[in-house]
Amino acid sequence: MSNNHMYLRKLAISLCVLLAIILLQSAIAFWAHQNSEFHTERNRVANQMLSEFVSVRADKQRLKVWLAEYLITEDANTSFRDALFNRMQQQLNQLDQLAIRDQLLSTSEIDLQHTMQQVKVISLLQSNLQTLEQALRTREIALYQDDTERWRVLISLFDKFQDTDLSELLQQAIVQQKERASITELEALAALQQVKLTIALISLAGLIFAIFIGYHLSKALSRPLQQLLDGTKQLQHGHFNHRISESGPEEFAELARQFNLMSGYIAEFAEKEKQSQQAAEQLVQDRTAQLQQALEQLHEAEYRQKQLLADISHELRTPATSIQGEAEISLRGQAKTSSEYQEAFSRILAATQQLSRRIDDLLMLARGEDKLLQVQLQPLALTLFIQQAQNTVRQQLEPVFTIDWHCNIAITDDYWLLLDTEKFASVLRIITENTKHYARNTSQVRFSIKTTDAELIMELVDQGIGITIADSSRLFERHYRSAVARQTRPDGLGIGLCIAKAIMDAHDGAIALSTNQPTGTRVTLTLPLFSGVIDESSHY
Repeated sequence: MSNNHMYLRKLAISLCVLLAIILLQSAIAFWAHQNSEFHTERNRVANQMLSEFVSVRADKQRLKVWLAEYLITEDANTSFRDALFNRMQQQLNQLDQLAIRDQLLSTSEIDLQHTMQQVKVISLLQSNLQTLEQALRTREIALYQDDTERWRVLISLFDKFQDTDLSELLQQAIVQQKERASITELEALAALQQVKLTIALISLAGLIFAIFIGYHLSKALSRPLQQLLDGTKQLQHGHFNHRISESGPEEFAELARQFNLMSGYIAEFAEKEKQSQQAAEQLVQDRTAQLQQALEQLHEAEYRQKQLLADISHELRTPATSIQGEAEISLRGQAKTSSEYQEAFSRILAATQQLSRRIDDLLMLARGEDKLLQVQLQPLALTLFIQQAQNTVRQQLEPVFTIDWHCNIAITDDYWLLLDTEKFASVLRIITENTKHYARNTSQVRFSIKTTDAELIMELVDQGIGITIADSSRLFERHYRSAVARQTRPDGLGIGLCIAKAIMDAHDGAIALSTNQPTGTRVTLTLPLFSGVIDESSHY
């Protein structure tokens, strides 16, 4: 549904609600009229019955006066008598009709009881009137010669009937009817007040709703107009990318669409120019950043190359100088004994072996990490592995360090590893050489071996210079050496840990370095452990 239809829907709903309020007011007004008419009719019937009762009593008194005159003079106007009889009969008939009407208008049990009481009075009066009329028209009263007897019969005819005091009964009927007239009048007034209050409330509610609807409808119309005005002001200030909402009545929505199309053409051209400029600026920034990064990488590579050449020169010069020095000392001066020559050759051989290992490391790095990852994995029993590892660590560290051995496993042939013994021995030599270089001021190290369900864990713990948090993330980078390491050992290529990590990765293992508290370094080696019978033909 479009916004225009939505607006029409809101307008239709508002009009329907207003119409419903008007119909409700009309219904309430009709009900109020009926209610007022009902109570007014009850009050009218009550007052008319009161009037008729009073008229009956008055005419009865007139008839009594006429009868007294007739008895005294025996010459009275009978037409007046007949007129009184007719009028009283009409009054009683009217009272009878009013009583029926009053009974229909009754709203409670008390009203019905009152009406029935009045009906009894009317019925008794009608019977009395018929008896009195019959007596007077047949001149039965003239048969009595004695005046006393005549007055007695007169009182009996007018005031007594069926052992009932008609005067008192009529008086009570009048009093009760006065009370009923008063009550119905009060009820009529109360109903009228209630109707007035109800109409006032519903009118107030309708007025409030009309104001509310008028406010929202006017707001719905004023908002599009204000948006159009704001849009023209934005165009005046050169803000061509400004858009206005296309909601509201159809005419305003169409005007808004045309306005947006017009400003869109201008904004599109300006946006293209801006994007072209931004693209050029971004391209310049990217090229500048790339050049800056390349320059930094070049400086870093140049620095690392110089540092590597210096380290290589130092690494190769140290054993070469040692060999040269031993040879010069052996050839200088008098001839030496065979034992002295053997000691010199031993030192020369150790220096030669050191030089050979450095050359091997450089050749291995020169061949690339692919050679490090090419391992020949063969099954090796756990007992044999532990012996080889202990022998390698012992050869590297004794007698410089006292080794604290911890082997928390039960030696059994059920467990075995897949291992390239030669390359794993290189890993042990790398970490033990680091211990010798960076923990040489201490005398004790700790070497432990333990197993889990699927792993073999070895730890070498020293109390040397340790590592820092900043250096821990770069320890396995090629040629990286921390400032403390360089200060402790100026020579070194920074390739040992890189080689060790590559070999451990090729074994599906891991190597990790962490700080030993309070000082020193903890090296942890992890290898996968297998159980069961060793397949001697296994070769990986």
